[in-house]
Amino acid sequence: MKKIDLVYTRLRTEERMILEALRKRDCAVELHQDSDLVLPLDAERWPGGNVVLMRSMSLTRSRYLAAILEVKGARVVNSARAIATCGDKILTNLALAAHGVPMPWSFAGFEEEACVAEIERRGYPVVTKPAVGSWGRMVARIDGRSAAEGLMQMRFETGSASDHVALVQQYIDKPGYDLRVYVMGRAVGGIRRRSEHWVTNTARGAVPERYEVPESHAKLAERAAAAVGVDIAAVDLLETRGGELLVNEINHCVEFARSIEITRVPLPELIADYAIGVHP
Repeated sequence: MKKIDLVYTRLRTEERMILEALRKRDCAVELHQDSDLVLPLDAERWPGGNVVLMRSMSLTRSRYLAAILEVKGARVVNSARAIATCGDKILTNLALAAHGVPMPWSFAGFEEEACVAEIERRGYPVVTKPAVGSWGRMVARIDGRSAAEGLMQMRFETGSASDHVALVQQYIDKPGYDLRVYVMGRAVGGIRRRSEHWVTNTARGAVPERYEVPESHAKLAERAAAAVGVDIAAVDLLETRGGELLVNEINHCVEFARSIEITRVPLPELIADYAIGVHP
């Protein structure tokens, strides 16, 4: 019988469904709450299974735990490198750029006046977002100089020194939706997220719809996932009104509770099959 360790923060709907899918496949699953794990920083073998499915909701915990467990000989899905890259939007953009994956233009800046000057040079509107963050939080559209000055001042005068970086991205005039493609080595399905608001996260009220993923979309999502080295991912695509397709973000801890009934993509089963498939 194969054994898989599942690391989690809370047993949400997603984790319970994955757990059920693994057990239905006669897989022994050991649960580890991330807050309970205390691991020595050495190369002593991990006493659990050969495969660890990382479902921690914390970027800090997940990337450190993955790195420690990898040194201890575990095959972690997703890897520490993939988690660190996907969890930081600047690093994600750099990985996509290095592999020639199309995406909105963006820049990183470290001082208020320099960022405002660059925004002015490129033109409005633009989008600013935190380098590290999820669920569409702290994402804002900048339509003019006053907003640029106010938001950049807020970015550089609040938080700790590690927060004092601005990520500014091209604003894409979407046709009322964005696209999410689920990748597990290959594209396995997707959702369309429709909203009257320009932010189309389901956490911000966007409505998920069924979406039959065309081959061109699937190949782009697979290229993006390969660029950041991720096993299991949700790749967010933006489609311009002119039909151009761009990669926006890549999520390393796939969430699906709000959309699985509508899309009918069997994500828990697919995740279970992938984790079992990488088992040595």
